[in-house]
Amino acid sequence: MDIPRIQHLIDLLARSPIDELELEESGWKIRLTRGTGNAAMTSPVTQLTPSETTPQKTTDTVAVSQPVEQVIPSPTYGVFHISPSPGTPAYVKIGDVVEAGQQVGLVEAMKVFNAVKAPQSGRITEILVEDGAEVEAGTPLFRLA
Repeated sequence: MDIPRIQHLIDLLARSPIDELELEESGWKIRLTRGTGNAAMTSPVTQLTPSETTPQKTTDTVAVSQPVEQVIPSPTYGVFHISPSPGTPAYVKIGDVVEAGQQVGLVEAMKVFNAVKAPQSGRITEILVEDGAEVEAGTPLFRLA
C-alpha cells in the first residue's frame, strides 16, 4: 500500500456519506474514520499496521448487540447495474443475506462487466447508489452488516 493509494482512500471518505472505511490489502490493514471537527477529541485519521506482523486486538466500545457494518465498494470506474440485465431481478435487495464472494452487482466499463462481490458474509442493510449510476473505483455501493 503506497501513499497515493492512501490519499485516494482519504479523498473517497471525504466525498462519501460514510464515516468509516476499513481495507485490508497486500498484508496491510488501514482504517479511516471521519473526524467530528473537534481536534481535541478526534483520534488519528489513519492507522497503518501490517496485519501479518502485528496481532489485531479490538478495543471498540461498540455494544455487542450492534452489528459492525462494512461498505462494499465499486471495483472500478463505470456504470453500476443491480441486475444481470434490464427487466431481470436484482442480484440482491435490502435485507438479503449474502455469503463472502457472492456477486451482488455489476460495474460496466467499455462493455466489460466487472462483478461486484461481497467481501464477507452478512446482510445487505442499504443500497447506496441507483441502478445505472456512474461510479468511480472505491465508490461505496452497498452497506453490509
